[in-house]
Amino acid sequence: MTRSALAPSLSVARSGDVRTAAGTCIPSAEVRTRQIARQAGLWRAFASERSQMQPGTLDTKALDACAFSVHHRASSFAVPSKLVGTSRHQPLLRSLTRRPDGLWLALDLDARGDHLVAFHRGRVLGRVQPKHLGWVRPLVPFGLALYLSRVTGRGEGRYRLGCNVVFGHVGAALARLAGASGGDGAPPASGAPDHLRLVVPGETHPSPDPLPVQILPEREALTGDADDIVLWRTLEGEAHASVPHVARHSPTGIEWGYLGSGPADLALSVLSALTDGESASSLYQRFKAEVIARVPEAGGVLRAPEVRAWVARAQEKTDASDRGQAA
Repeated sequence: MTRSALAPSLSVARSGDVRTAAGTCIPSAEVRTRQIARQAGLWRAFASERSQMQPGTLDTKALDACAFSVHHRASSFAVPSKLVGTSRHQPLLRSLTRRPDGLWLALDLDARGDHLVAFHRGRVLGRVQPKHLGWVRPLVPFGLALYLSRVTGRGEGRYRLGCNVVFGHVGAALARLAGASGGDGAPPASGAPDHLRLVVPGETHPSPDPLPVQILPEREALTGDADDIVLWRTLEGEAHASVPHVARHSPTGIEWGYLGSGPADLALSVLSALTDGESASSLYQRFKAEVIARVPEAGGVLRAPEVRAWVARAQEKTDASDRGQAA
């Protein structure tokens, strides 16, 4: 059925409610929620073709972003995220914590080499996470915008501030992109601006080695050991773990899914909870590289016995290496 055939059957009240020809009134909040849910599905399909995120991660991200968009009454599907590379820009972040209008502050985006850099009044705040570049870049010319969600952390002493952001108007940008490309995702016709040149092609990666510690879905926390490590995110995307944060590299909090200060602190926190302090301090960087960096964005469950078994194997390798050097 065409759009023109559907149009006469619906009327929109001033309040935003939709009334069908049969007299049924659909509240505006429900209309908006349905619209955002449809846009979430479109975003999930779009991002799956343009990023290296795993299908399960994309599913969770789409659902979380949908809930975030509805909760915050967004006019269009929005995706919460965080900036990386903020450690050099602490004075600006600190100044934003004192601004009463800092929430949802519009930020500028600029392409610098392979990066998208976020600015406020010409001053750098940080960079868009690499995993998002593939789907963000092609939508910028079609109205995608970046907003400050929250400055995280305490910013006292050696503690660093972080920056949560939101990619706004994603649903509307997808619609404009579809219109510019003929509605089927194909490149624009000859003579039209080729916005799709901004798409970052997916990198090819060698197949990773099998995970030394199995990462299970969060629901598996109900059936395991009381010492199992549960990793999850809030609607705003903030990372949490079921163990205390041992802050050594990232005072703003833990993270996972890449090599960095947040994942390093999570690795140290996990090993500190499940083994002795000496082993945790000597092995956490290896644990970060082999396990924490490969946790899906949505999180999951690390079985305590498997983590302890990994520690035992890692210690054996270290001891064998030490014996070989001494021989």
